[in-house]
Amino acid sequence: MEKRLKLGLLTLIVAVASFGWGYFFRDIFAHNKTKAYAAPVRHTVSLPDFSGIAEDVNPAVVTIESTMIFEHPYINPFANDDFFRFFFGPGYQSQPKKQKQVSWGSGFIISSDGYIITNNHVIDKAKKIVITLKDGRKFDAKVIGTDPEIDIALLKIDAKNLKYVPLGNSDKVKVGEWVVAIGNPLMYDHTVTAGIISAKGRKLGSGLESFLQTDAAINFGNSGGPLVNMKGEVIGVNTAISAQGQNIGFAVPINMVKEIIPDLKKYGKVERGALGVTVSKLSDTDKKAFGVDHGALVQSVQPGMAADRAGIKPYDIIVKVDGKEIKTNDDLVKIISSRKPNEKVKITVIRNGREKTLTVVLDSRNDFTSPSSPKNEKQRETTPKSIKDKLGFSIMDITPRVKYRLRIPDDVNGVVITDIDSMSEAYDKFLRDGAVITELNRKPVLNASQFVREISKMKKGDIIILKVYQDGAFRILSLEIK
Repeated sequence: MEKRLKLGLLTLIVAVASFGWGYFFRDIFAHNKTKAYAAPVRHTVSLPDFSGIAEDVNPAVVTIESTMIFEHPYINPFANDDFFRFFFGPGYQSQPKKQKQVSWGSGFIISSDGYIITNNHVIDKAKKIVITLKDGRKFDAKVIGTDPEIDIALLKIDAKNLKYVPLGNSDKVKVGEWVVAIGNPLMYDHTVTAGIISAKGRKLGSGLESFLQTDAAINFGNSGGPLVNMKGEVIGVNTAISAQGQNIGFAVPINMVKEIIPDLKKYGKVERGALGVTVSKLSDTDKKAFGVDHGALVQSVQPGMAADRAGIKPYDIIVKVDGKEIKTNDDLVKIISSRKPNEKVKITVIRNGREKTLTVVLDSRNDFTSPSSPKNEKQRETTPKSIKDKLGFSIMDITPRVKYRLRIPDDVNGVVITDIDSMSEAYDKFLRDGAVITELNRKPVLNASQFVREISKMKKGDIIILKVYQDGAFRILSLEIK
């Protein structure tokens, strides 16, 4: 009995011990299982591969070589030496000298028949433009059209079946999106760099600017090259870099370029509508003072221009154009610039707390982009070609518009010099576009017609004496009829 009791007790102890060890190992295994399941999942992030984009787009990217010729006076080191002046004359001290300057930029082909987009500043004033393709072929390029306002130029080469790059939609570009810049920075041709869109709608100055900002590396020589999205579509034209050199680049949105290509092909330039006003953004104080919450405040109105003719006045707040609401002054510039000269628009203003709608016939924005020169003046040029051949320049009447733009004093009358030939005697004597001829052979110049009649009587070799107003002062000079 005692033996049987001891055996039963031992069996009970073993059973309890087994049960306890079972729970112990179960907890261990369960704990380990839980830990394995709860361990953090590590994600593998793969960066985008740009090799396909580079392979597709690179053949459409070109190198642009622009050759410019500059004239500058040669200053003789013996200019002040009486001995040399006695034998060679005073003209020996300063002689015009031509100098060639070559610069490089980038561009990209937009059609198989050879149309190329680049920046205007890449080819501005170039006497010769040479395009080099990825395969090494070279072509002379012709300038089809330019738009200095957004710094775009359209070129053409005589070639067919060229590889070209498709144009995307810059309006759909998002901040943070991957982009690729391709071009010829520092003459390292077909360099590919990558980054993201850092911001949209950036302005570096005034006017129509609305740049895409990117941190893709852009350097001198990238100008005019494409900024490409991950689909291999051009969404911008690389144009500028930060002056501080902080790897901040700017590109013209391709949608702005697509809008002007038809005009560049047809007219060689872009005609944009203009009001002839200076406007500013409404400050919080302005909004309280005028009792409005949006619009563009008219600061000044140019005499004789579209806004002036329609009755728009300083202190007016432009709130609508053809019923479309104007939130800021940038909205006004964008809408008016999208219209054509001579187009009629309905401008709604707030004046003295009341809404007023005026009909405006737009002028050309080109009339206001070069205030120091009357070349873009809509006034009809009145100089026959024969007169220009005789003098080396053209002339035009002084209209109120010309007088305002060139800041000609009210008591200065005559005709304005335009389109002066840089190889002419007049240019050598420092006459420039915008100078006013007030007297011809000591007689007052009344208008262009009178001036043309008098010059028509002159023959080759005759000498004329001119009194001109230029750079705020009068001076007298003589010219020989050619």
